[in-house]
Amino acid sequence: MAELEFTQIFADLQKMEEELARSDNCQQSRERCYHRLLQLRKRMDYCIESWLHFEEKINDLQEKFGFSLPDELPESVLNAFLKVVPAAAPEKDDAVQEHLTTRGGPLLDLPSHQEVSIRFFRKGLGFLELAMMDEAIAQFKQVATMEPDLLLARLCLGVAYAEKGQADEAMRELRLVQALTDDRQTHAIIHNSLGNLYADAERYDLALPEFEKAVELTPDFAAARFNLGAAYYNMEEYGKSLDSFLAIKDSFPRDWEIYFYLGKAYKKMSNDAEALVNLLKAAHLAPGQFCVFFELGLLYEQLGETRKALECYYRARKLYLGEEGRESGGS
Repeated sequence: MAELEFTQIFADLQKMEEELARSDNCQQSRERCYHRLLQLRKRMDYCIESWLHFEEKINDLQEKFGFSLPDELPESVLNAFLKVVPAAAPEKDDAVQEHLTTRGGPLLDLPSHQEVSIRFFRKGLGFLELAMMDEAIAQFKQVATMEPDLLLARLCLGVAYAEKGQADEAMRELRLVQALTDDRQTHAIIHNSLGNLYADAERYDLALPEFEKAVELTPDFAAARFNLGAAYYNMEEYGKSLDSFLAIKDSFPRDWEIYFYLGKAYKKMSNDAEALVNLLKAAHLAPGQFCVFFELGLLYEQLGETRKALECYYRARKLYLGEEGRESGGS
């Protein structure tokens, strides 16, 4: 993709931001921007996939013909990592440049002479972005082996392990980084990942304080706030769950899971009207999610609307059997 096309993409993003600011919640304008953003994201996803193929080909050529290209990872890529994951700007611009006194190793600096390490790290970030966790883990393990003092590689490795559900490995890497840095954003990422591990094991009593700490450290960490709302719900603290999801709802108007949890929380608090509004919104955004229609069926049954409840149960069952069939067919 030519540099001019990237310039055009960011120009389009700026135009959409201005249009949304002027739209005054005009639904037609918001829908237009939503679909345009989806198109831009698909183009950027294609760029990432192409970049990974390019890197693989470059590596093959170097190994096949016995030469090494200079390969320096731009500082901007590293700085962007901690901005993207917690969805918040860093508290101070020089935070990513701080060196640790405990071990004398850097959090983010990659030595420019270690070209192989840089190559593995770049590929790992690409795989992490594409949610290809096995591949990301393999790349970050290579970097951690070659550069054991590089904490960002261990942070990325821990996050990838956590996303993969490998709790012991994730705990080992994340706790190590946690002990060796005082960077607030890094700690927020770690607490969120640890919370996910506890939540996966249904230890919500342990997950809750991890998510609370992540949000305390980085209030704009949307993923952590979502997880906090889910943890509160599972701990039956429905009022706090509502507060967490309402805090991020306007920022993610197309996220069906937010409306799904809002609907369930309102239902638990006996606010059936708001529960119905939010579950219907979730069903509109995610017509293929059987759990949404099952919850709608329960609510309609509670409201005495038997016919609508049966329709929702039937649809939920059909979607569930279809999903089960796809899983068994793929195994």
